[in-house]
Amino acid sequence: MTAQRVLFIGDPSHHEFREPLAWLGEYCELTIVDNTEQAAVELASVNQQPDFIVVAAARPGRFMQHDVVSLLRRAPLARIIGLMGGWCEGEMRTGQPWRGVTRVYWHQFVPRLAEELIGTNVRGRLAMPRTFTESELSNITVPVPEVRQRGLAVIRATSLECYEAIAEACHAIGHSTVWVNHRQPAFVAGAAVAIWDVALSIERDEAELAEFAKQVHPAPVVGMIGFPRASDRQRAVECGATCVVSKPYLLQELWTELTRVTANCTEVARQQTTAA
Repeated sequence: MTAQRVLFIGDPSHHEFREPLAWLGEYCELTIVDNTEQAAVELASVNQQPDFIVVAAARPGRFMQHDVVSLLRRAPLARIIGLMGGWCEGEMRTGQPWRGVTRVYWHQFVPRLAEELIGTNVRGRLAMPRTFTESELSNITVPVPEVRQRGLAVIRATSLECYEAIAEACHAIGHSTVWVNHRQPAFVAGAAVAIWDVALSIERDEAELAEFAKQVHPAPVVGMIGFPRASDRQRAVECGATCVVSKPYLLQELWTELTRVTANCTEVARQQTTAA
């Protein structure tokens, strides 16, 4: 499959954009410019227009609605993705969010859009009309990954309700599950994946997360954190998390990350077996 052409507009050195840029560089044909003036020159000089334009704003006001309109006129067939930094979280309530774009925060980019950008999901957000709004998410048919035996998912959650919500998502793609919590510890072996649901803040969970990661090793650990900052993700990774899914999450996001980390773990195990 031909790689999608992506034009990235923004500061590539901003720390929140490192992961999205690394993914785009690996899976897409990526061009990076710093501002809309450079983007205009790039769009005028290429024979093929980009499939997607990623407008990356670390803070509100970095780009304006007229910039989006200008891009739409210069590349009418390209879908525009607004990649928002942490400082833009309140913009939907008190600011002036851009119209005509698919808006995602930096920590949502890969789990929320990866499958669409590489073409394995062609009926998601990026296929919706430009007038599509978040309230219309229920109109999208969510493709369920292949249902097969995927092994045990160990879920650490502080409440039964949280466990059941995560477990239901795991069951839908073929994982069996077990609940681990303070009052009812479970010691299990042979986990295919583990999920740590952060109750309040990662700072309070650091020591327990590190111990949990040791207990389930070599299973990958998916950390779930409410609107994480870059420092939260770094802490989680340092404590043993393989990746972080931000809350509130979409089913597709969780499925994407579960599939990705378990596939990576399986590939590493295969390579180690082959080398031995």
